[in-house]
Amino acid sequence: MYSLIAQLPQVNIIRTAIQALSATLGGCQSLHTNSYDEAICLPSEEAALVALRTQQVISDESRIHNTVDPLAGSYFIEWLTDEVEDRVLKYIDKIQKVGSIDKALSTGFLYKEMRDAFHKRRMRIESGDEIMLGINKYPVPYDDVTDVFRTNKEAIKIEVQRIEKLKARRNNAKLEKILDRLRNVCEKEENVMPIIMEATKEGATVGEICDIYREIWGIWEPPLAI
Repeated sequence: MYSLIAQLPQVNIIRTAIQALSATLGGCQSLHTNSYDEAICLPSEEAALVALRTQQVISDESRIHNTVDPLAGSYFIEWLTDEVEDRVLKYIDKIQKVGSIDKALSTGFLYKEMRDAFHKRRMRIESGDEIMLGINKYPVPYDDVTDVFRTNKEAIKIEVQRIEKLKARRNNAKLEKILDRLRNVCEKEENVMPIIMEATKEGATVGEICDIYREIWGIWEPPLAI
């Protein structure tokens, strides 16, 4: 979704198709295509269907998967692959110098890297070095571009009622014992997955499970970027 924009959202369909094709040509193992309206709202049903059909057009109509490596032998692609690999390895060395992933998070290193990357791209867009149609070329006002998908205004009420019905019909005494076991597992820092699966089968909500996490481990706050 890094490249999606609110202006001219239909053009996001083209962007996504090119990105999906590029990923496929590059031999990606899994692929997700964003809906064209995700920059402004939750995906509408129409937008989600277009995103799905984008993958299916590439898969079923282009026959790109009939060849293991369609770009093999292209001197530019081979050079670009080597260049990307070299830069990735250098960046990995940079991360390793920081230490573990815990240190990278606690020191603010990762946040600084992301902040600097976003800032650099924003400056490129503002200066015109990077073209974004609808923003710095052929600009279009946001308010005049598309309808925004709105969720059901009663969605919160409906969900609350659903949770209340769940809590009323489940065996709360049995569930509380399972959640107590989850607390013990968390305190021992053991694998929580088996007990979570047991809890959810008995009707535990995500909120109840996360409450135990917060109770045992507290709330993690990201550090200020250095």
